[in-house]
Amino acid sequence: MEMDSVIRQLYAQWRIAKEKARHECESRSLPNLAEKYRKCSMFKGTEDVQGIIRLFSTTQGIEFCMDYHFPNLATMRLFKPYLDPVRHGIYLDAGAATIDNPSKVILIGRTTATINCSSLDRHDVILMHGAKAVINASDWAVVFVNAEQGCTVIRSTTDNAMIL
Repeated sequence: MEMDSVIRQLYAQWRIAKEKARHECESRSLPNLAEKYRKCSMFKGTEDVQGIIRLFSTTQGIEFCMDYHFPNLATMRLFKPYLDPVRHGIYLDAGAATIDNPSKVILIGRTTATINCSSLDRHDVILMHGAKAVINASDWAVVFVNAEQGCTVIRSTTDNAMIL
């Protein structure tokens, strides 16, 4: 499938998810937030693959994707050839992986990672679409975990480390 077609398909899915978010906010009597979703043009549909990866990796992008299960795993898999785990910090159907001191890592699908955090930093670990992680935090590391339902996280801390 040609990437321009994939991007158009992704954009159409995003518009549907954005409309769903807007309706959900209206039904919860959150008109200001609903209006923000209506006006949101963060994703324009004209981005290239690297632009989409950057958008997906932002705090707002990850939050939206997790809240509205966007995009589905099949669509995410169309981007796998363009993902470099070391460069992007995104592990999609990566099998078993060991990752040391990531600032941010996103695990998706058939990925089982052992994540070792020992540096005096903030480490963000995001799990989507059934990914699994064993997180070992030590020394003064602080790890923030955000995982969708259906993902598995095993936490282990030593010293003064925290996993939140």
